Amino acid sequence: MEAGFDNAAKRLHPYLRALWGRELRLHPYDRPLQQQRPYLSELGIHLPPSWHAGQGGQAFTLYRAAATHAAAHLAYSHHRFERRSLKPVQIVLVSLLEDARVEQLAIDAFPGLRRLWLQCFPPLAGRDDSFAALALRLSRSLLDPGYEDGNPWIARAKRLYAASQAHGPDPAALREVGSVLGNDIGQMRLQFNAKTYLVEPPYRDDNASLWDSDQPPSETRIEQQDLAADASTAGAPPQQAPGEHGREASAREVASGADEQPAQPLARYPEWDSRIGAMRPHWCSVFEPAMARADPAPLQAAMARHAPLAARLARLIRAHRIRQPARLRRQPEGDRFDLDALVDAAIAVRAGIQPDNRVYMRTLHEKRALSALVLLDLSASTNERRGDASMLTAIREAAVLLAGAMAQNGDRYALHGFRSSGRHEVNYLNIKDFGEDFGDAALSRLAAIHGAQSTRIGAALRHAARRLADDPGSRGKQQLVLVVTDGEPHDIDIFHPGYLARDARQAVREAASAGVHVFCVAVDSQADGYVRTIFGENNYLVMDDVADLPEKLPGLYLRLTR
Repeated sequence: MEAGFDNAAKRLHPYLRALWGRELRLHPYDRPLQQQRPYLSELGIHLPPSWHAGQGGQAFTLYRAAATHAAAHLAYSHHRFERRSLKPVQIVLVSLLEDARVEQLAIDAFPGLRRLWLQCFPPLAGRDDSFAALALRLSRSLLDPGYEDGNPWIARAKRLYAASQAHGPDPAALREVGSVLGNDIGQMRLQFNAKTYLVEPPYRDDNASLWDSDQPPSETRIEQQDLAADASTAGAPPQQAPGEHGREASAREVASGADEQPAQPLARYPEWDSRIGAMRPHWCSVFEPAMARADPAPLQAAMARHAPLAARLARLIRAHRIRQPARLRRQPEGDRFDLDALVDAAIAVRAGIQPDNRVYMRTLHEKRALSALVLLDLSASTNERRGDASMLTAIREAAVLLAGAMAQNGDRYALHGFRSSGRHEVNYLNIKDFGEDFGDAALSRLAAIHGAQSTRIGAALRHAARRLADDPGSRGKQQLVLVVTDGEPHDIDIFHPGYLARDARQAVREAASAGVHVFCVAVDSQADGYVRTIFGENNYLVMDDVADLPEKLPGLYLRLTR
């Protein structure tokens, strides 16, 4: 049988009074056919006239869970969130996080409520990665400390939520966390239908009372959005600054923010799928968006403090011009004997033959021909401050010093960057190309770079190797790709640990077979494991302190190319 509102209300009134110390008014839905979740109004808590989801005691458990959850909002949800530019999916996620916040506060006061609410969760579909399933599993993860979910998006959501509340309950911070997570959902291409979405689990209210207008954020009351547009454009407010890599990020990041992207990819590359042991052809789409420009004056001013280091590098280059020794054998004169030629001459004398008098060896220090491509990780985490500076600031300053060293050394070089938002959008940024002077135009592009999105190194390496191969001035020269990164490869559409690292390792092997040497500088104290996997022994350098990058990167380059 169906449990009715009247019987439930009689039992709930004294129960709620005992918990919260005040009278809470309960009402049945005023429009039962349209309203599918509990809600709050100035009149009190509105519950369904009957609960079809359970019978007898099970239905009363749902009534009790719904009433206590709504009462927790009345007790703790005194902040009203602003909708502003939030998409419906982001509004739903902010509401979900606020549900978790008030439930935890209620559990702190009444520990038995956790068990009550957990009884009302429907079965979880572990292999269902639809938005609705992920949202339900996230709700369970935030409520149940013993629940483990292997989905990276859920793990990321838990970390961002915990960080936002680390210094005490802070409802305002949840808007930023929900904005970032909603942006991830859009980039994961998960469909979200605001018109048909229902809050889960069913005891939770529709969260309309949390927002700054009378329009509720979910179910049939959410403004209907075009699904395709919502899936592709769900993003954080554009004025926020980005801040994450698979490592922890500030909740104030923007995972998007790439430069203007062309309509069609410039190239498509395969990707190594280690799960099946095969390449997936035409798997990743690489774009080269138009680069923005910014006033280089602040960067030039910041470089003034590196003037002593730049001068020291210049002296090093002048004193030790990088040469590739060439030994010329069988010379008529030279600085040492050629032993093979001496032996042949001695044999000729004993055989009564006129010996060849070219028995010397001469060493020439010829300028070795090198073409280098510096590939900068420009993912969202580079915006994070580490001590006195961000990774992005260190990258800019190190790039200027490195460019000066390469130019003085007479090398052909390019400065490129990369970031990604899933396999369909790998952005490759041309800061300074081969054959271009590192003048005002290149410097203004460097000054404009910003961190955003994720780190799909394999696709970027394949494109870098192609750029080297396609550059006429690089042909016949030693070729080097120098990768500068601050963390392990990750992307929003990959949920398998090590998948992208193994693909990047395959890309390094492909480059090596084409005669391109790849070396990595990782500013990450935890990098040893993954950089060894990707680049191999002796092909990487790990730095713990981002402040060391401007000083050490040019010197490393000179040692590498000696």
